Amino acid sequence: MRTAAIVLGAVVLFAIYFIFLAGGVDYPDVEVRDLNKDELFRLTEKLLEESEAWPSQLEAEGVTVASSLEPYPVRTVRYSVDVETDLERAVEWVRNENYSGKERRHKKDKYEDTLYEKDGSTRPDEWVRRSVHLAPPPGGNRDAVVLYFEDRPDPKTYRIAFQSVETLDGKPWPEVEDAVRFKVLPSLYKVEEIAPGKVRIRKVEAVDPRGAMSKLMNNYVISFFFFRNYMFEQAQDMRAGLAAAGS
Repeated sequence: MRTAAIVLGAVVLFAIYFIFLAGGVDYPDVEVRDLNKDELFRLTEKLLEESEAWPSQLEAEGVTVASSLEPYPVRTVRYSVDVETDLERAVEWVRNENYSGKERRHKKDKYEDTLYEKDGSTRPDEWVRRSVHLAPPPGGNRDAVVLYFEDRPDPKTYRIAFQSVETLDGKPWPEVEDAVRFKVLPSLYKVEEIAPGKVRIRKVEAVDPRGAMSKLMNNYVISFFFFRNYMFEQAQDMRAGLAAAGS
């Protein structure tokens, strides 16, 4: 009995260490007006280029998903979608996924709204969006506040660079009760016309639950098994929707 109790205690301590303590990461707060659009696009384009070397891990027709533990201290996930559709239809799909004004989407288990738009813009190309995922215990609630920069570098390319922000004019966003604030590290959405009537959409993104979970738990459970699969399903849904709309 004594040996069994010792073994059980060791297992419990290891589990607590693995889930909550092993290598959690702290990040500095980011102010909306201090974030540089050109630098964010430079960083995220470099990340997207490097992600092309990652081996494919999940595949479906026209869809590939890969992930890596570089360059961030948490796992980065990339998907690529090839679909026969009109470029502008794909651009509107991606833009609508990231912005559609105040009180963007409200569901039973999720709500999203736009907290900030760049002053003086009739069609915002810079905005802050909050996404809150609601889950009953022990799942817990999740909250992400993210700044998006929209860009059209040429007629056949559309992109959105994004990352978490904590303050606007030095003032923090109001907290959501009982929610863990997730940190979205510099990430990128890119839509390109690769041939007439054929579009490639790529997204590369890294998410960290801001120290609420350990580095090990985030990399090998949350990101690898949940977030990676979530992005795979998202990419498949996108391809199916665009293909149907283009037929």
